Amino acid sequence: MTSDNSSKNSPNKRMILPSLIVFDLDDCLWTPEMHELSGMPEIPIHGDLGNGQTGVVGLQVMRGRDTVTLYEGARRVLYELATNPIYNGVLLATASSSLEPSYSHACLNGIEILPHLTMADMMSSNQIGRSGRLSPNKTSHFSEIHNELGIPYEEMLFFDDCNW
Repeated sequence: MTSDNSSKNSPNKRMILPSLIVFDLDDCLWTPEMHELSGMPEIPIHGDLGNGQTGVVGLQVMRGRDTVTLYEGARRVLYELATNPIYNGVLLATASSSLEPSYSHACLNGIEILPHLTMADMMSSNQIGRSGRLSPNKTSHFSEIHNELGIPYEEMLFFDDCNW
């Protein structure tokens, strides 16, 4: 006798995944928000990456106590995206209207998901800021991502802490 759930677990059942997953940064992937920092986050803080391996888990501001770290759930999601072969064809990007884009880039370049694999290494596009072609409204960020990567909007999945 077979269970009604057998078709859900069938290897022939094809999972539909987005072509691109886009993340906001401040208060979505990490804390604190960049505009709250007293300076550039640049001192690597080493610790457990959550998978038994050691790496850079955060960046601290030189003259202050501010340390940027990932939310635990965000770290788990990024680890899964980096290691599970199911997601090999899914691209990642960031869309942030950060008031301090250079701080955001420093964190992307410094915080590791796996040893020697930074957040920046995982991203196909980083649209950060609110000047030039980028406005506080993230539709400009998505337009840039779309133009850069050529992925249709309906194939993108976006995570943000704001709903406005």
